[in-house]
Amino acid sequence: MEELSSRSREPVDLVSAVKELHILSSHELSKLIRDADNDTIQWTSSNGSSKQINVETLARYLSWHLIAKLLESKQDEELFRYLLGGLRLLHALYDLAPRNSKIEQVLLEDMKVSEHMFDLIFFMILVLSGFKKESQLALLHSALLACTLYLLSAFVSSQSNELSPVLLAHPKVDIFVFGSFASVHRDIQFILVRLSGQNTNVSMQSNLAEVNRLCQHCEASLQFLQSLCQQRLFRERLIKNKDLCEEGGILLLAHDIMKLPFCEDSYLMAVFSRLKSKVLTIVLHLCEVESVSFLDVAASTTKGLNLAKSTISQVLELLKVMFRGDLNGLASFTDRTYPRGLLQLNAMRLTDILSDDSNFRSYITLNFTEVLATIFLQPHQEFLSSWCSSGSRPSEEDATLDYDSFTASGWVLGVLTSSDVPESTFNASRVPRTSYAFQRTSLLVKVVANLTCFIPDICREEKDLFLNTFMQCLQKELPNLPYGVSSDSRTERAAIINQNLRSLSIHAESLIPGFLNHDDVQLFRLFIAQLEPLLNQESDTNRVTEVNATGQESSENKGISDNTPLEEAKPVNITGSEDPRTDVAPTSTPRNFQVTEGDAQTSETIVLDSNTVQSEEKQLRKRKRNIMNHMQITMIEQALQNEPDMQRKAASIQSWAEKLSLHGSEISSSQLKNWLNNRKAKLARAAAKDNRGPSGGDNITFTDKQGGSGTDPDPESPDEFFDPTPSAGQQTHSVRHEPGQFVVLTDGQGDEIGKGCVHQASGSWSGTNLDESGLCVVDVSYLKVDKWSSLPHPCDATGTSYGHSEQIIGVKRVLWDNSKLVVQQKPR
Repeated sequence: MEELSSRSREPVDLVSAVKELHILSSHELSKLIRDADNDTIQWTSSNGSSKQINVETLARYLSWHLIAKLLESKQDEELFRYLLGGLRLLHALYDLAPRNSKIEQVLLEDMKVSEHMFDLIFFMILVLSGFKKESQLALLHSALLACTLYLLSAFVSSQSNELSPVLLAHPKVDIFVFGSFASVHRDIQFILVRLSGQNTNVSMQSNLAEVNRLCQHCEASLQFLQSLCQQRLFRERLIKNKDLCEEGGILLLAHDIMKLPFCEDSYLMAVFSRLKSKVLTIVLHLCEVESVSFLDVAASTTKGLNLAKSTISQVLELLKVMFRGDLNGLASFTDRTYPRGLLQLNAMRLTDILSDDSNFRSYITLNFTEVLATIFLQPHQEFLSSWCSSGSRPSEEDATLDYDSFTASGWVLGVLTSSDVPESTFNASRVPRTSYAFQRTSLLVKVVANLTCFIPDICREEKDLFLNTFMQCLQKELPNLPYGVSSDSRTERAAIINQNLRSLSIHAESLIPGFLNHDDVQLFRLFIAQLEPLLNQESDTNRVTEVNATGQESSENKGISDNTPLEEAKPVNITGSEDPRTDVAPTSTPRNFQVTEGDAQTSETIVLDSNTVQSEEKQLRKRKRNIMNHMQITMIEQALQNEPDMQRKAASIQSWAEKLSLHGSEISSSQLKNWLNNRKAKLARAAAKDNRGPSGGDNITFTDKQGGSGTDPDPESPDEFFDPTPSAGQQTHSVRHEPGQFVVLTDGQGDEIGKGCVHQASGSWSGTNLDESGLCVVDVSYLKVDKWSSLPHPCDATGTSYGHSEQIIGVKRVLWDNSKLVVQQKPR
């Protein structure tokens, strides 16, 4: 540090340079440097005196000079304004470097300058993290933090995958990691202080521009840290930081961000929503770390467990508000809308993870089941539109803030007026409506499946906890019941819940394998099987009470209670066991019921058996999750068309693991290699079963050599979806198909094309009269042909191929001849 102090005392007027050059626009500073004589900048100061400084000297010693100021000066407003001016000047110089060889040589190529730039950034972060003064300096504090962090983007890289390894190689990286999160947390506290103790909307309107800028800097800083957490090695280092994870630093930050209130200003409401979405994304990234469980670390102490539960409670409260109606919790009060991030989706993702974690499953059960009960009590048409549709709801829009440090700091320093500073811009990324709807629905199914899953060795005390809690919620006066649902008719409630659960179960089948796996759906069906007899008993008790009281059955309940057990063709095998003894059970009475989605009225039949519940519970085991989402599977399938032997190439596997990890959960090279091997083995099994081989007129491309290019092999499930070969008796006549039936799709020669589930069997669909044409609408879950093969009955809704249909609708929903569909009893 002595070297830095001595450098700052050289006969170079760096103080004047900082004070008077930082106020120049980028264009003005560029012109001064271009006009410099012998690389010496000359200007006239505010008092009329002539000033000059060498360009190389300014670039080389400015960072040292700012460190010296931090060491020697009192931390007050004057220092903070000076430091912000210095950072603004540094950003301007880095912006000019590509166009000036002298500046570029010093700032981007001189290792000593780079070392001291790191020292400046880390020291500044350390000072800001420990700042405890009142919030009068909040705006300066937040601007200093954002400008300091984005200085790393300026002199290292704006790409987090390039910046992360550089930071991790630095010996002071742990100081940077802790200080950055602590500093962001301080800024969030400043915002909460501004909004507390007085009317939120009045206080914000009194100085709305300042609050907006404070939130902008805070979002920029959090976004910077979020981008780093996308990198596997960075979050693995982060999770080992005791202060942030074991002592609860990350959860404290999330806790306070989730406390940001709803407000009428549409811009601030959007900022708060994006902040919540971004911090939940960081928590989700930490939950993906495999080497150490973030949730285990968070729950390792009583203090940490209580903090985690308090944070989770706020996430669940947020979901309660969102599920009551408005996607963002409060309708916008202006016509202008701003992207609000994937807040609901991220909150549901975290709930999914927590409901599958032994530390928090019982807490989720006790605090979220009421929300689930309210969801399933929605009127049937409303429930279908919200949870069984391909995109009737507006999807959320994710966004990355375009943060300009030079402009943002200029406004704080008074160099620029509000009229000179453009409104914040974003790189918006809207999730396709169909994909968003399916992700949202799949998460609801997964949460119920997680809470239903009983593993005696891990959660013995939780046996039947979810089921009993759900029934308790139905037996009490639920707040916020949907309009039209009686609060005192248990029979009516039972009928609504039964109908909604059945519809969701059928819809969930169509989300395999892209969004759900077989185990998730099986566990969801098990929950229905467990719940239904209890609902029936509840309804019968209620009906007897009413009859005894009035002498006749209440007219309100006539024709409403449809609670007979559902049809059972074969029991659900939750354990994945291949022992045929586990697949034998008595059948129960079949039952049909009506569901309407869009303009189609269909008759749906679901396969369940409540009699098997007790034996299935004894054999439940922890189920394997899909390691890849639909987008990742699509990417790797396309890559395999050009590189069918990828599993033999370590470098290629590593490269693709990194690429895929950018589009979903973290995937290691070993996981990807295992996935590829499972895929190849499954394709080989399927090819071995089909001894006939493709006929000349078929489009089947299903050879082991090619790796099944363009197929949907679902390598993560242990068995084929259906029995592969239909019996001769099944092929000799056409049957009347019903929605929900599992079918094999065959071609003109009777060869198997794929497998799926009947979506609609009568009425009109996309302008086609199904009864007159002899066609069905089928959701295809497994293909033996290339997905870009031509469809036998193309239309506007499906396009001309399976792939087109998936792009348009979100699933491979196609028209197929009734005579070429072979009914299967149920998937194994």
